[in-house]
Amino acid sequence: MEVTFSTNPGDARTWLKVSPVEILPGESATIPVTLVVPSSAGPGENYVILTAGGTHFDVRFSVEGPPPRECLAAGYKPLPGTSPLVFLWLIVPVVIILVVCWLRRRLAGRL
Repeated sequence: MEVTFSTNPGDARTWLKVSPVEILPGESATIPVTLVVPSSAGPGENYVILTAGGTHFDVRFSVEGPPPRECLAAGYKPLPGTSPLVFLWLIVPVVIILVVCWLRRRLAGRL
């Protein structure tokens, strides 16, 4: 049995790459789905509906945004981002060095 895929909306074919596959009745197969984000993509949540053998699969994804709530509800753990405290720890030494240099220059001018 050959399984083919269609996408809705139609332009989703430029985003998702799915190859047709042949599966014997009663057997299973792993079908890779490749997501290709075009350079002109804007931020936001997107979705496509894949149809295989008359069954519809809703595929949701985000571009430059938080993961869709359906993914979070399914237990998806987003990758940890950089904590804002990291930037604070990078700025504090720079500020301290600048203050020390300023005080040193000021004290040197008084001598």
